[in-house]
Amino acid sequence: MDVKIMSWNMAGAKLFEQLGPEPEPAAGRYIAAFRKVWLQRILPWLSEGEDDNRPELILLQECIGLQDHSDRPSSRWQGGAAILQEIFVGYECFFFPAVTSNSNPHPGKWNRYGIPSHIEIEQGYGVCILKGERCRKLWVPWADSTEAPVDADRADTGFRTCFELIPVSTALYQGTRDTEPRLLIMGRLKLEQNGESRYLNYLNVHLNTLSGEREGDSQIDQRASGSRLRQVEFILDDVIAAYQQATRYRVLEEEGIRDLWVIGGDFNAVPESAEIARIRASGFVDATADKRIEDENGDRHLNQQWGSKWSLGDKQRPALVLDYIFCGVSPSVDSAEVNKVESNSRVETLTMQGSRRPFSPHFDDAEFATDHALLFAKISL
Repeated sequence: MDVKIMSWNMAGAKLFEQLGPEPEPAAGRYIAAFRKVWLQRILPWLSEGEDDNRPELILLQECIGLQDHSDRPSSRWQGGAAILQEIFVGYECFFFPAVTSNSNPHPGKWNRYGIPSHIEIEQGYGVCILKGERCRKLWVPWADSTEAPVDADRADTGFRTCFELIPVSTALYQGTRDTEPRLLIMGRLKLEQNGESRYLNYLNVHLNTLSGEREGDSQIDQRASGSRLRQVEFILDDVIAAYQQATRYRVLEEEGIRDLWVIGGDFNAVPESAEIARIRASGFVDATADKRIEDENGDRHLNQQWGSKWSLGDKQRPALVLDYIFCGVSPSVDSAEVNKVESNSRVETLTMQGSRRPFSPHFDDAEFATDHALLFAKISL
């Protein structure tokens, strides 16, 4: 069985800089720009040599939403899920705001943008699930006390029955990037291919970062790494490990078949950091090990650099590896390249030979170009 996953930080705040008295024109440009990149750049890149290499699951960070609170809202771009649905054709899209101009109205965050008073701006996370028979979303039975068979199909399609939103902020929000609220989005899929089925538990993350980090101040670097390490330990110990022990609330795995776990997103941490070392020590394997950027404009300074994040304004600054897709089988075991789990008489192996290098697609509308490469992992069991 193959599992295909994509992760991408969309840098959606660029839309805020384009807003006028009404959000429709800027939102329309934003959607058109990303839709064109998805249909004409990313999908052809994914399908090279493959009939259908579309990911079953897309994890997104820094997505945006617009809510019109006027008496007569006219915009059809209502909310982050609707925006994602316009971009990622063929997917069921969900949006989870972490910070909004109404709920978190700190002037340090919003005053530099020309936000109309009747518009609420939302920024957060997205999850897109491929429509069709290859996969179906499941309810995450984390906090339920019923005795119902929780992995059965459910009539309710609302995302709150299918996802867990877990706060992982480490500071009081003060309107700065350093203190911005963070969420962990947990979901669960059942993948079905050629008569085989497999449960996939996934976590969409965007960990802390601090202003001035990696600019020569060791104290800032240590504080930033320490805050992310606390987030990582919470994810590993209080979410993943706890979920594996919460057998009352979920259908037990079939004998000899383990759940697949994926942690993907923008970790804001370099490969040699303590927080990434902690993830690896827990048995998770980097599913996109080759970090040489594949830039669609091959003559640009990014092509072949080792990284996933770069500066749009300073071409002399080297790219950094900050984005990852980690995978493991429950219970995880450590391995440098291949994750193997012996379960009764069955040995399971994960290979990532079909994964791709970080990809930087070309944006015709450069105003919305993101400074993160998208990651694509193809995990074979």
